[in-house]
Amino acid sequence: MERILVTGGDGRFANELKKIKTNFKFIYLNRKKLDICNFNSIIKAITKHKPKTVLHLAGLSRPMDIHEKKINKSISLNIIGTANLVNACLTNKIKIIYLSTSYIYPGAKGNYSEKDPLLPWNNYGWSKLGGECAVQMYKNSLILRACMTQKPFLHKKAFANVKSNFIYH
Repeated sequence: MERILVTGGDGRFANELKKIKTNFKFIYLNRKKLDICNFNSIIKAITKHKPKTVLHLAGLSRPMDIHEKKINKSISLNIIGTANLVNACLTNKIKIIYLSTSYIYPGAKGNYSEKDPLLPWNNYGWSKLGGECAVQMYKNSLILRACMTQKPFLHKKAFANVKSNFIYH
């Protein structure tokens, strides 16, 4: 059974993933067991669990204004933490799957494809694009650009000037 190490193991997406029956052995690690900002923590987890793949779900997402108020936290988690994971995967010849976001697109038309130009419209998008840059440099990788939300949509209103396509957890 293929072992897949999941960063952000107690986050929203990981909790939804836990509900799915699969033939893979998922190893869910939270921040206490795997700190993506600490390269030695990553190496320790990889050495212990010996995964063939890392599914990178950890990072900073909500609330969105935190990326404006605490830019250093956004950079540390979404850019530097992701680069640390890529370096560890490269060193150990492990595939990395990175969950990015459609926020890296301009938000002007919606229904974007991977061939469309990239122009994030907020700091969250820029931080995820920064993470993508590290992942893109490593050929044994996959980037998934998704914009996920809960169903039903929890908020009374959302951005009116941004077009996107959502998938639900």
